[in-house]
Amino acid sequence: MALLGVYHLDQPIPSSSSQTGPQPLTLLRYLSTTLLTTHSLPHILLQKRHKDVSLPPPVWGLDEGVEGVLVGLGSNAEMVVEMEYRRKSGRAVVEWFVIGGGEKEGGKDGVILLEDHPLWRVSEKVRIEDSGEREGNDGIDGVTFELGITERQRRVREGVQLPYMDAQREGGIGGGGAILFTPEKEVDDFDEEEDEI
Repeated sequence: MALLGVYHLDQPIPSSSSQTGPQPLTLLRYLSTTLLTTHSLPHILLQKRHKDVSLPPPVWGLDEGVEGVLVGLGSNAEMVVEMEYRRKSGRAVVEWFVIGGGEKEGGKDGVILLEDHPLWRVSEKVRIEDSGEREGNDGIDGVTFELGITERQRRVREGVQLPYMDAQREGGIGGGGAILFTPEKEVDDFDEEEDEI
C-alpha cells in the first residue's frame, strides 16, 4: 500500500487540539519512508553563497515572520528536490536533485544531481582551483590559509631577541630555571619595604 501526501510549509495550520502531541509535520516525517522536499534553485544557491562565506542563511516564507500574502518571485524555472529515503534498517539516504533546466542546460530537460549543476559548481570550481594552486606550492591540500613562511619572514623570525635567552643558553635543558631580571628604578615600582615583610 502506498500513500502520497503533500504538505505545504508556507500555509499556516490551525493549532492542534492536543498540546502534548507532536506537530503534524513532525508526525508525517516520522511515519514516512520517503520524503521529497522541494526548494527554489535561487534560494539554495543563495544559501550556499552565505555558507561559503560563513554568514547566517537567509530565510523565506513564514520563517521571515512577516504577515501578508505569499507571492512568487518568478524563480520557478528550475526546482531543487531533496530526497530522503529511509531503509528498513533505519539508515537514511539523502540526495539533492535539480529538475528542469530545459534548453539552458544544453537541451537536457530532466533530472541532474545538484552538485552537477553549472551554477552550483561555480564556487566549487574556484575552491578546487585555489587548493590546487596551494597544493603545487607547498603540498598541503584543502587548507584555506598559508601555513608556510617566506624566506624574508624566516630571517626576521630568527632575528627576534626572545626574553630570558641568556638563562636558557647557560643552563641548557633542565639546568636551572633561573629568571634574569634587573629592575630599573625609573620604570619599575620597586618597594624595598614590601620585600622585608
